[in-house]
Amino acid sequence: MASFQVLLLLALISEFTALQQDVQVKLGEDVTLQCQISKNETISVLKWSRPDLNTDGYVYFYRNRRSYKNYQHPSFHGRVKLRNPEMKEGDVSLILENVTFNDAGIYECHIAVRNSGSSKRAHTEISHFINLTVTDETHEHVLEKQVMEKEAADENMHDAEKAGAATLQIVVPVVAVVAIIAAVLHWRSSRNKNQHPDNPPNEEQSLKCDDAVLEM
Repeated sequence: MASFQVLLLLALISEFTALQQDVQVKLGEDVTLQCQISKNETISVLKWSRPDLNTDGYVYFYRNRRSYKNYQHPSFHGRVKLRNPEMKEGDVSLILENVTFNDAGIYECHIAVRNSGSSKRAHTEISHFINLTVTDETHEHVLEKQVMEKEAADENMHDAEKAGAATLQIVVPVVAVVAIIAAVLHWRSSRNKNQHPDNPPNEEQSLKCDDAVLEM
């Protein structure tokens, strides 16, 4: 009996390897939970699970070359898929879409791999643990963002006011000069009409008037 148990244990070689990593994702985004094995190994069972969930059901379950959605926990229906559906190069990473706060927790990637050898029942079990944290903007970050936006708006308004003031400084003198020139021209036109044709204006007086206009 003892020898039979020894042979059974030797036939069912099981090596357990545990790895763990921390992953952080923002609320509403997609996240990839990475899990990798040797590309030369043949996967017989792949189980993605949440040990901290109180109810039964896997995040993702695969066995004998097919997945089983009826074994899946309801909260993950339609939200998970393998990054590489054919699991090439030993990639069994899982993509979780539209992450919510309820998705935060410990995820386990458990793989049963067939070992090459004389016994078909010999296998290796590998577990990889991922601690997923879901974050969102805090109230302080929202307030800080609002303050920054208000300061930017005030700065833009101040620049607009400065540009308007500079425009007025240019326009007002030009308008004043145009008005003075128009008044002088009107005055000269009225004087020429009132003056007798046989007595043309003295040339010296005309030059003085022109000089006065130029000095203005």
